[in-house]
Amino acid sequence: EEQLTLVLFLGALAGPVVDPHVTAVWGKKVALKCIIDVNETITQVSWEKIYGKSSQTIAVHHPEYGISIQGEYQGRVAFKNYSLTDATIILKNVSFSDAGEYVCKAVTFPLGNTQSSTTVTVLGKSTSL
Repeated sequence: EEQLTLVLFLGALAGPVVDPHVTAVWGKKVALKCIIDVNETITQVSWEKIYGKSSQTIAVHHPEYGISIQGEYQGRVAFKNYSLTDATIILKNVSFSDAGEYVCKAVTFPLGNTQSSTTVTVLGKSTSL
């Protein structure tokens, strides 16, 4: 029984599957991937942008209360699918201020929180990829 518990614990430590580095182009849209591959019940998924030691919530998907997009991100961010296991978001009309670190968080029952981060780089329109 102890061994089983250990395996579950290690499974919980594997965070959501994200792209560690994403390049976005100014004025275009970009997808921030987040696939949550867990056997537990997902009770909430969210995206946050990191500002030093603090963070700002961008989008939340709760199975009961639905989807909410926060403040300045309304109309610019949407979940790609209405699925708790695929929390990929699409960010439209990218600006240079969108560069930085983003965290996809999943709250699961009974194992708790798991998260992974993506760093977004924004290029100017004229830069060829």
